[in-house]
Amino acid sequence: MATENLKGVGDYVKYGVLKLFVFLTYIISHIYDYVTYPFYFIYYHPWLVRQYKKSDHARREDREDCIVFHSLCAPTALNVTMERNGLDTMDKVFDYVSKTYGAKDCLGTREILKEEEEKQPNGKIFKKFVLGKFTWRSFEDFSSEATIVSQALRNLGLNPRDKVAILAETRAEWILTAYACFKNNITIVTIYTNLGNDGIAHALNETQVPLLICSDETLPKVAAVVGRCESVKNIVAFESLVDGRLHSSVAVKEANPSVELYGYQDLMNKKFDSCPPLSPPKPKDCAIIMYTSGSTGNPKGVLISHENMIAAMSALTNIGNFRSKDRYIAYLPLAHVLELLAETSCLMYGIKIGYSSPATLTNKSTKVARGSKGDANLLKPTVMCAVPLILERIYKSIVDTMRRQGWAVEELFHYFVQYKMKWQDRGFDTPLLNKTLFRKIRYFLCGRVRLLLSGGAPLSPDTHSLTRTCLCVPLMQGYGLTETTACATVTATQDRTTGRVGAPLLNCRIKIVNWEEGNYLITDKPNPRGEIHVGGRNVAMGYFLNEEKTKEEFYDEDEIRWFRTGDIGQVEADGVIRIIDRKKDLVKLQHGEYISYGKVEAILKTSSVVESICMYADPNYTFAVAVVVPSTSELATLSNLPPNEAILLPDVQKAVVAKLEKFGLSMGLERLECPKRVLLTLDEWTPETGLVTAAFKIRRRFIVQKYQKEIENLYA
Repeated sequence: MATENLKGVGDYVKYGVLKLFVFLTYIISHIYDYVTYPFYFIYYHPWLVRQYKKSDHARREDREDCIVFHSLCAPTALNVTMERNGLDTMDKVFDYVSKTYGAKDCLGTREILKEEEEKQPNGKIFKKFVLGKFTWRSFEDFSSEATIVSQALRNLGLNPRDKVAILAETRAEWILTAYACFKNNITIVTIYTNLGNDGIAHALNETQVPLLICSDETLPKVAAVVGRCESVKNIVAFESLVDGRLHSSVAVKEANPSVELYGYQDLMNKKFDSCPPLSPPKPKDCAIIMYTSGSTGNPKGVLISHENMIAAMSALTNIGNFRSKDRYIAYLPLAHVLELLAETSCLMYGIKIGYSSPATLTNKSTKVARGSKGDANLLKPTVMCAVPLILERIYKSIVDTMRRQGWAVEELFHYFVQYKMKWQDRGFDTPLLNKTLFRKIRYFLCGRVRLLLSGGAPLSPDTHSLTRTCLCVPLMQGYGLTETTACATVTATQDRTTGRVGAPLLNCRIKIVNWEEGNYLITDKPNPRGEIHVGGRNVAMGYFLNEEKTKEEFYDEDEIRWFRTGDIGQVEADGVIRIIDRKKDLVKLQHGEYISYGKVEAILKTSSVVESICMYADPNYTFAVAVVVPSTSELATLSNLPPNEAILLPDVQKAVVAKLEKFGLSMGLERLECPKRVLLTLDEWTPETGLVTAAFKIRRRFIVQKYQKEIENLYA
């Protein structure tokens, strides 16, 4: 008994000491603020942030049935250079950068020295890469290699305006092949590598491509679909980066013996006969048929012209202060228009691009062997793009790590995060914290990144603020769609708010139109609300072989091409846009209240108990439910049973509902918006299962179909 009392006293003393330490930390930080304020005021120029906050960022034009917001961005020196040199097609852009930057490093590929088996603590064996240095192609190499490939394509029987499909991971040969196609006025058809076989076959058959370009990694997928694609006569495959070979060529020939299969190096080494003269593209010619990831059905092919690409590049080169000495790390799918534009924009500045993949990006990535550095830690990029999925994983990792350190560490961590946010909102920075508390987190991305752009999906405000603070880098959030060539708005580096997506980019227009069914009106106070229409030369030509859908979503007005996004926006007093809803995501409950699936999911998926979530509401009832893939580590705290048994327990399901409601309310959701019942499942939601798109957006219709009976039971 005495020992227990003594232990209790010891715990009380320890708690008191920690409380005193936390209190002293607060006092010291305030003293430090007063002492250093004059020096930081001179160094950081905080008045520039104040000027940004007070200024307008878009010009408003009120019309009878809508409000149009025009960009206030001024053309940069690079925009002037592009116009002065007549760079109105993608082949001209690549020709220009090759001549301008010459022998400078351009495209870098990481050496894979060998592949070895590595035993994990749980006894499993994983194959890992022992990685070497980056080897570089110069801008001159970029041009000469693309010229050889362009000649090879013509000798394979391709003509101007023919189509070539690319189904390959992001790597240097991808952008080289695209350059070769643009030189010949050949349209490239981009397909996500993790698209399901049916989606791949749909894209190949719809476009009737005679040539498919793939990689050694995607050859098994090609073998599975090529027998269903009669138009494909030739296949060119990029060799494996591990051993320079093609490993599934036999399977492809067995699937379709009439198809000719070439390795990329075959094209480089083969001597060709004299080629017909080039037929360069014109601005209105189609450069890309980019297949969307198909969240509601079969993927749609978006027709993107050279003019669209050039307009989008001109806009994106305005979003930050790029330098020719910057380094960009490329690991997102080049089949996504955001990554393709990011790389081409970097090339315009002479920025070198190092190629990576999610499996080798960081020291802790799945394919990096012990003793090898991840690609980011070796390349030390200064500019990069990210998608919310990656940032949400970083966010959860930070929060979970701090929670495990105990209340004192967690309390201090959150105090210093709020402390840094406070000073950054005033235009300052916290160099001492950056080099101490946030150093390890910052070095997750090598510590040199100075511009980080998030796009592809909404980013929750909490994830935005925490990752921006801990990674010590301006995090710009972009808004755009494939149909607008990834361009519409981007937040400024000086904008310290979250949940907003920025003001219109150069030469982009944003129109806010009434959506009376959802009660979003341009007359709403204090800020106009409505459906967002994007207009400008960046808006695509339409959908491939889908005239009905094209007429439904696209229109021309006053010689400007417009696209109806289906997103609901609110334009704030300074001209910056906030996405608040989506027409297709809204469902009305029995009592007339609306729930936005996308809004609720964007918040709840950052909860520690959630790996993936899909909301559903039956209009005949007064509440919503959710299908949740739970975190197995969180399940372990709710039950001692194995996960597959724990998810069936009513008490565990109620506990998950309670956690989601508590988290949702703390993040600003209404109680009505939180799910009242949940279906827990351990199924994997991958593009292969058809439950998420290639960009890992949930396919709600297919998830609801898969779990139809279970969802009905939730309402029973």
